[in-house]
Amino acid sequence: MVHTVMKFAFVALSTGFLAFVADAVEASNSDVCADTSNTNNVDDSCHYAEQNDDDVLTAQLIDWLRDNGAYINEKLAIKQLDPSLPRGLYAMEDMEAGETVCKIPWALILKPTAEDLENGSVREELSDCGTIEAVFHAITAENDDMTPYGRYLLNRPKAYTAPFWSQSAQGLLLDILKAKKAQQTTEFDELPPHGVDELIDEVKSECNIDMDDEMYRHAAMLVKTRSDYHVMVPFYDMMNHHNGLTNVAHVYNPFYYIKPDPIDKTGYEIVTTKPIKASEQLYNSYNHCKVCSDYLDWFGTPEMFAHFGFVEPLPQRWLFDFARVKFDLSYKGGNDADTGEIVVNFLVPPSERGIALLQEELTRLESFSSMHQDMDYASAGISSNEWQSLWQYYIALHDALSFAVEQSKREIMTEDVWKLDDNWWVQDGTLLAADVDEHLVQPTTSKYG
Repeated sequence: MVHTVMKFAFVALSTGFLAFVADAVEASNSDVCADTSNTNNVDDSCHYAEQNDDDVLTAQLIDWLRDNGAYINEKLAIKQLDPSLPRGLYAMEDMEAGETVCKIPWALILKPTAEDLENGSVREELSDCGTIEAVFHAITAENDDMTPYGRYLLNRPKAYTAPFWSQSAQGLLLDILKAKKAQQTTEFDELPPHGVDELIDEVKSECNIDMDDEMYRHAAMLVKTRSDYHVMVPFYDMMNHHNGLTNVAHVYNPFYYIKPDPIDKTGYEIVTTKPIKASEQLYNSYNHCKVCSDYLDWFGTPEMFAHFGFVEPLPQRWLFDFARVKFDLSYKGGNDADTGEIVVNFLVPPSERGIALLQEELTRLESFSSMHQDMDYASAGISSNEWQSLWQYYIALHDALSFAVEQSKREIMTEDVWKLDDNWWVQDGTLLAADVDEHLVQPTTSKYG
């Protein structure tokens, strides 16, 4: 779902609040090939080589999918309009609502074995372990036996999400997230996202996988960043995320054993949900999709960053459990970034206590930036990609806290949120709690989600 940054690429399917932070991000953006090393000796030839390799791999993948029974709409193309942004899936002709974007046969999807799936009769019992094994074998197959999807996955960027960063980079991120000990009010004594330094050990423990093996580690990251629950779906995982511009949806539930949509027989189908004009990008939602009911309420911008390795564009959702503050950020009037005006929608009435806690964290963050303003990624001992991502998240986190604190001055404050139990964050009235104990909520349903 998340792709490496490349120079302009086109694959037709028919065949800143602190100047030094902004400078650091801009400098890192120009050094794409250094994402997995600490060298500065990179020139534009690296970018072009990376683009060309990815174009070839993508074209081979599309041909292989079609040759093996997949349907991919002829009106689509994969291209990159801005070198600073990932490649995306674009309409080359006008598309109507309800058009099939792609339909991928079950046989081409990487997944746990049939025995693993049979043993996992309900969603909560399914594990990523079998999928990690499937991806590992796909990317380590002998050259003649490696599928184009395995080759494509093998060439995805390594270690670009925070749980897979170096220890030095994770240490800097945890310094950003670590809240003051005096503020501990829940099990989470830090700013989100939580558990970025625990995922590797959890996978190692639960799956009995050698996470010191570079290929197993890469397979685990691919599954955590690109899978749709327990399945890895080629082509589908190339679509970018944007909650404000989502225009596609699942037709079939990805849990093949849930009737009446057994995708082991029907295939994995994605359709458009609205008319799409030529040149417009197709966007999926990674957390507000038709089958994302257990992500919808709590899985916001911090979790998106930890799981997928990017800071999502507005609209954003932020949940600070230790302060019991939950809000959305969006542009006034919807998705019109040209207005430049960002509004805060508190999903739970803010409290003076909670806002005071956020203000303390805001002050602490600014002290952190002052301490590190003379550093670069080399002096920090981390890669340029880690440095860039860390400061992109810092900016987003700082901005979110700043907007919330400022907007709270125009809100009616109440301490009622502190009278609620630990499920305070699903009691905002905007969603129907399907299972409060498990913190699951159901999205509004329609024909296409």
